[in-house]
Amino acid sequence: MDRHPMTGATGTASRTSGRPRYDTPRSVASARTREGQPEVDRTLVRGAVEHAIVRTRDALRRHDLAAALLVDPVNIRYVSGTSTMPVWTLHVIDRYMLVPAEGQPVLWEYASAPAELVSPCPDLETRVATSWSVFGCAEQAPARAAQFAEEVAGVLQERGIRDARIGVDRLDTYGFLALQRAGIRLEPAQLAMEHARAVKGAAEIELIRRSVLVCDAAITHLYSGLRPGMTENEAWAQLTGHAFALGGEYVEARLLSSGPRTNPWFSEAGDRRIERGDLVAFDTDLIGPAGYLADLSRTYLVGGTKPTERQRRLYADAEAFLGEVIDELRPGAAVDEVGERLSRRLPSAHHAQRYPFVAHGSGLSDEYPVILFEHHHAGEIEPGMVFSVEAYVGVDGEDEGLKLEEQVLVTTEGVEVLGRAPHDEHLSSA
Repeated sequence: MDRHPMTGATGTASRTSGRPRYDTPRSVASARTREGQPEVDRTLVRGAVEHAIVRTRDALRRHDLAAALLVDPVNIRYVSGTSTMPVWTLHVIDRYMLVPAEGQPVLWEYASAPAELVSPCPDLETRVATSWSVFGCAEQAPARAAQFAEEVAGVLQERGIRDARIGVDRLDTYGFLALQRAGIRLEPAQLAMEHARAVKGAAEIELIRRSVLVCDAAITHLYSGLRPGMTENEAWAQLTGHAFALGGEYVEARLLSSGPRTNPWFSEAGDRRIERGDLVAFDTDLIGPAGYLADLSRTYLVGGTKPTERQRRLYADAEAFLGEVIDELRPGAAVDEVGERLSRRLPSAHHAQRYPFVAHGSGLSDEYPVILFEHHHAGEIEPGMVFSVEAYVGVDGEDEGLKLEEQVLVTTEGVEVLGRAPHDEHLSSA
């Protein structure tokens, strides 16, 4: 049995031309773990897209928009069920989609997209996208953007909505100016899209459950492997590597910190070595299989030591606040009124460094609605909404804080907590 020189993993090795070849490398996730994760099938994705198209068209009508031109890859995935290089297309526009309130949607697809990238939506027309990014186009970007605008205007003309109000979710300056010069009446579309995405259909809820299953497994893997002496980066790699091995796609942040770096919140993983007795706090922000968010936070005590009185108090405060929030998530409740009530229930010692949100919608990313401590917005909690419920507790000037977060589904029967990742048995009072 040979040992891999970089990872230390063992496997069966053979030699070809003097070089070792590893036929059975050690897997990041065991076969048993991988077999326990249900596959994301095309039927589920199609069900999610069918629900999304209905919701989007209804939202466009309510916002008096004849169509939405979508550039944000999350919105495109919502209504098409397709994604390619999602992080790349967050900053380079290589695909875009027009969704009319009435009629057939059109997807302009990345020119080099793989052949198997086909939407489950049967009536989706697909064309080749015109890219105008300065990367690749340089000084030709304005001319390429004008070509993009001409193509979009042509489809609007075909649909009989050339002079109507057209929503746009997110666009760079070249594209925006080109559409303006083409005479298209541009309006914001993101609020309409957020309203559409807020209530999940049955297929979406199942896809979210599958993302959370992957996240639970990754958190459990990290919990069992946390040791004094490992760096924060190594801990983050344990979490994300396991998630990716099970089909996770990417993470939206690197929020993991230890010891004195846990207060205040929002430090990302670094090279600090974790010490015995440290708290390690993290937020997964994981985009799982089929693109759905698994958004859980845990804090663990490292090294099997007895928790301090302060650590126990912080954990109890976070658990109690999460319970208060979950109890308020009732169908028909006004978002602003819930926020006003809950803002008074977080212990005052934690207000100076409180998390920005009490809770927020969760779907393909962080979504509407958001329950805030102040500056509340309107809205109503509905069955089918999925929320991430947040609690960061840490006293200003102290050197420890901790983060807990649950992902929950609102139903007519009550609130279902979706995650099953372990809480720290030494800290939790549950």
